Amino acid sequence: MAKLLYVEPNDEITDLVDRIRRAEGDRDLVFVVPPDGKVLRSPLDMRLLMQYTRGFQKRIAIVTGDPQIQALALRTGFPTFASLARLEQGAPLRGVPEAAAASAAAAAVAAAPVMAGEDAPSTELAKRTPSTLLAAGTGGAAGWWARAQEMWASQRGRQRLLVIGSAVVVVLLLLLLFVFPSATITLGVQAHRLADTATIQGTSGSGSGPTLDQISTEALQSQTYTQNFTATPSGTQSLPPVPATGTLQFCSSGGGGVGSPPYSLTFSGSPSFVDTSSIVFTTTSASSGATYSVPLCPTTVGVPVEAASATIGTAGNVGANQSWSWNGSGGSVGVGGNAAKNYNWTLSNPAAMTGGTNATTQSVFSPSDATAATQQQQTVDTNLTRKATKQLKRLAKQDKSVIAQTSGGSGVVVTVTNPTLPTGCNTSASTPCPAASTQTLTVTLSAAATAYSPTAAKAAVLKDLKSKVPSNGELLADPDLGTPKVVSAGAGGTVTLTSHAVGYWAPQLNLKTFQDKLGFMSPSSAKTYLLGQLPGSSTVTISQSPFGLPWLPLFSGNIHLVRVSLAQRHTSG
Repeated sequence: MAKLLYVEPNDEITDLVDRIRRAEGDRDLVFVVPPDGKVLRSPLDMRLLMQYTRGFQKRIAIVTGDPQIQALALRTGFPTFASLARLEQGAPLRGVPEAAAASAAAAAVAAAPVMAGEDAPSTELAKRTPSTLLAAGTGGAAGWWARAQEMWASQRGRQRLLVIGSAVVVVLLLLLLFVFPSATITLGVQAHRLADTATIQGTSGSGSGPTLDQISTEALQSQTYTQNFTATPSGTQSLPPVPATGTLQFCSSGGGGVGSPPYSLTFSGSPSFVDTSSIVFTTTSASSGATYSVPLCPTTVGVPVEAASATIGTAGNVGANQSWSWNGSGGSVGVGGNAAKNYNWTLSNPAAMTGGTNATTQSVFSPSDATAATQQQQTVDTNLTRKATKQLKRLAKQDKSVIAQTSGGSGVVVTVTNPTLPTGCNTSASTPCPAASTQTLTVTLSAAATAYSPTAAKAAVLKDLKSKVPSNGELLADPDLGTPKVVSAGAGGTVTLTSHAVGYWAPQLNLKTFQDKLGFMSPSSAKTYLLGQLPGSSTVTISQSPFGLPWLPLFSGNIHLVRVSLAQRHTSG
């Protein structure tokens, strides 16, 4: 690091020489000269200081704010700084700060005699660190690099521009000749057309993918969707009254003059039986015309009866153990033609007569109600099917797949559980319709399908096409793989696809090997070399850009090889 030596205002040149002599261990010295100092204001002081600097083998810089001293120091060849801050920054003065001071200093220097052995000082110094600047300022102590820098700094701006321009021209010329040029070599090789109809089978699971003509698929299953709808009856049907029914118990206490019990009693017509409240019952269709063996009381035999038309309805519902009478009309016994009423009949009803209802109306489902319910169910089925199908598509999209469906739309299996729908009733029919009330009906639906990857399907078609290429050939780039079509599909991951593919194959060629050997080769030599490597009937065409040269590009990366089918103009690079 340079040692700072502060000059006093009254110091003479001899004082500065003494300080140089005493600074035995310091080679780099910096004199800080005050603006009002008397020393170093003449060319003689500066030249003496330079002589002693060389004699003691020191490197000296001067720091001063005085323009006159700055001009003399620069003319003499000392590294000069306007301030200590500029010294620390390594920023020396590059020219005389004031024109007037510079002119005066130049005149003084020119008028003073040049001492023997002195070299003319440099007029401008490069921007260097203080130590480097000191080395440059001491003349003989500077090395060849410092002299080269000073020589360069002394050149005029025009000369510098000439040198820079020449260098740029040389660089551009080298780039144009060796770096920028490119070449395209077209290799015409006989190619052969190859057509194939591939059938691809899809199976759920990862194990089906690697096999030829097989791809992996995914069995999709939607969630179970449910939706309710209501069916409300709007029809009304009139119901006739219903007679009460029951059983009358018959027995006989004997008499009548014809034999003895049991008596054979046959009913015909509609005999009437009346209880104490004048409720009339008759034999039923089952008991009318039937023959009963009537025992001697208290043993009885039961005869089915029903309320007569005059008492049809709830009035026929009479209690048990009523008193009954029968005048025998409509009935007879098959013994001697005597009337049955002469045999002391006893009638009783230990059980009540029940089931009689009055005439009424009931709600039933009309044909229009049944049609409306069917339409509601169809709408619900459609909506739920749309939801389930949409979910299947969303599941397939997550795996970048599509749902397998044939052109007819089959492939999605919908499982639907529909409720039992009401049946429309003909209210004018004699048979009563079932009574109806508002029903809540539920539809349950889910869907399943198979999803496959179109990319995987095309890859399988490509693999199938490649399998048809002879062993000594290779499939050329960009074959037409067609569009795989779904032949059949179902739930569970099964699908059958077919696609018609067309490509071209040619004998195997390693274009990279050719490219690596063509660098800087002449076009004619490259053509001869390539024709020797290619199959018979091949052609080689070479084009260069931006202009033709006697050699191909130096870098093989700038040489582009393109293979062309001679028969079908099918290209690959």
